[in-house]
Amino acid sequence: MSDPLDYPTAGSAEAGAPASPSPRADVAIAAIGGVRFSREQVARARDILTRIYALRRAANLYPAEHPATAESVRFLGDSIRRYHAEGVEPQFTFFEGEIFLGEQLLSRESLVFDQLVRDMTAIGVGSLTFRRGMTDDELVRLTPILNADSGEIARVGGITKMAADARLGHVQMSAVRAFEEVAASVGGTREAALAVFGNAVSLIREVDRLLRSNRHISAAKVTSVADALVDNVLTNREAMLQLSGLKDYDEYTYYHSANVAVLSLALGAAVTDDRRFLSSLGIGALLHDVGKLSMGRDILAKEGPLSEAEWEVVYQHPVIGAEMVALMQGVDKSAIVTILEHHMRWDGEGYPAHESLRRQHLTSRIVAVADSYDAMTSSRVYSDPIVHDKAMEHLAESSGTALDPRLVRLFVGLMGVYPPRSVVQLSTGATGVVLAPGVNDPFLPTVRVFADADGTLIAPEDIALESAGGISVKGCLDPRRLNIEVDDYL
Repeated sequence: MSDPLDYPTAGSAEAGAPASPSPRADVAIAAIGGVRFSREQVARARDILTRIYALRRAANLYPAEHPATAESVRFLGDSIRRYHAEGVEPQFTFFEGEIFLGEQLLSRESLVFDQLVRDMTAIGVGSLTFRRGMTDDELVRLTPILNADSGEIARVGGITKMAADARLGHVQMSAVRAFEEVAASVGGTREAALAVFGNAVSLIREVDRLLRSNRHISAAKVTSVADALVDNVLTNREAMLQLSGLKDYDEYTYYHSANVAVLSLALGAAVTDDRRFLSSLGIGALLHDVGKLSMGRDILAKEGPLSEAEWEVVYQHPVIGAEMVALMQGVDKSAIVTILEHHMRWDGEGYPAHESLRRQHLTSRIVAVADSYDAMTSSRVYSDPIVHDKAMEHLAESSGTALDPRLVRLFVGLMGVYPPRSVVQLSTGATGVVLAPGVNDPFLPTVRVFADADGTLIAPEDIALESAGGISVKGCLDPRRLNIEVDDYL
């Protein structure tokens, strides 16, 4: 990606700089500056989409050497190179019936080019990026791929293989990453996952220490930890999701940040396999609550209800966090946007307040889902955790208001109705811990049974409920009331 999740300039109508009772919001927005796509560049996105549509039509009607096809290639190349001359590389993403330029939703174009979106999704194209240095010959080699049907693509081994064989060079194609196509990986070990998770917790702990001494951690270190999380979520997902429920009451913010990063990356990988997008998402998720570290302990650890003045301080933590991370040289701008926006809500009713109708950034919406889930299942000074299936119910209730409904659906598919680490009672009366969601049925996970119907501990036995002949989950249990440690059975 040229610059994942690029945003228009803060002064443009599309930027939607959030209104805030504090002038610090303006500072945060200014720090996000250096944005790549201007309003005029966004408006011109339709020209490229039109040229792609025209090229596909010409290639369907005429042979590759026909002047009409050659002219369509030239027109498309000229439109793309206008962006290159302005120092940007256009990337179009096709997701859930919508088109994004970078990660800015193109609402009107999504309607006008509905068939193009359907066609791209049908053949497995998730995104197209046109790098500087692109030639018309590379566009000629791209054309047959854009016009291929799903059967032809399947015969050659998939869209990624077809793109690699075509030697597209400066035209980069990313495959659609629908969740249903992403199998849980078993490529790593629990020990490896635990080490990476521990590094993430240690990073946030170190950020807290440095901030309290008015020092800043290096962006390189944050990026290194985020990239390690990306690697392990992609290759060792089952183990990472089992670890994503680790909690520590006294270090809630540290563990919460690591958990949200893991959950966000798992959800993000269900949307795209683009590494730069996932790296930026990981950084934003890891640091999403960094603004809270500057708040007084008297607020963070207060057991009773917060006063109105204290809530005003809490409401500022996304802005403060964005300001803090903006000072770290080398951090992707989209990560700063994620920190600023993760409480803005899908319906725009969150904080910091903003006047524009611009939707939350995609990474912000992903982090919002993960943040909500982990917060609900964590023990905090002002609330007890709720059991996992109830948390999933609350996510579903927030779908379409606080949270992006499509991402909630993906999250439920990813985690199951009874997510990993859930303590559940089966229809047989036995008790166990969920190891992984069902492959085809979110209600039928794989469970490690450790107690029989009488509550007597037994030798642990793993049961995949999808093939267990009628055994189902009755519901989640509170492990605290059972006086058990979930990690003892993982």
